[in-house]
Amino acid sequence: MKIIALTAAFTLMATLVASGDDVPFAAPPLPRSGEPDVSNLVSLGDIMGETQLRHIKLWYSGSSGNWDLVHYEVDRITESLRRAATLYSNIPVEYVKSAAGPLTGMREAVATKNAKEFIRAYNDLTAACNACHVAGQVGFIRIQTPTASPFSDEVFSR
Repeated sequence: MKIIALTAAFTLMATLVASGDDVPFAAPPLPRSGEPDVSNLVSLGDIMGETQLRHIKLWYSGSSGNWDLVHYEVDRITESLRRAATLYSNIPVEYVKSAAGPLTGMREAVATKNAKEFIRAYNDLTAACNACHVAGQVGFIRIQTPTASPFSDEVFSR
């Protein structure tokens, strides 16, 4: 009886996981001849979930004037977007590149400790994220400036 229940549970989980593959950007590319199968690598959703958390930390560090943390989070977001574009080659490159300008703006804000430039670049980054989501048919995932921090255990001010 337990084997039947386990089999049914695993079948249901596989069905639910497969139903999430309707997002055009979320499917890893099929391996080409001679290339390794990358289907077991981290999912695009996981990369973007991590990036969303960094987007939140970016806001709180920038609005607190913690420029070292802004620099750190900008580098991590850049790294995540690069990883997503590398692993998921079906993401139109222009959407990934549209985040480059705001990330450069953030770096400039860090160098000059310019809060106004930070806010402008942050808003531009948020808009770039949302434009990519719309293009990927996941426009229901809408990013905004955070209103509360899930990081109550981290001090953002210097």
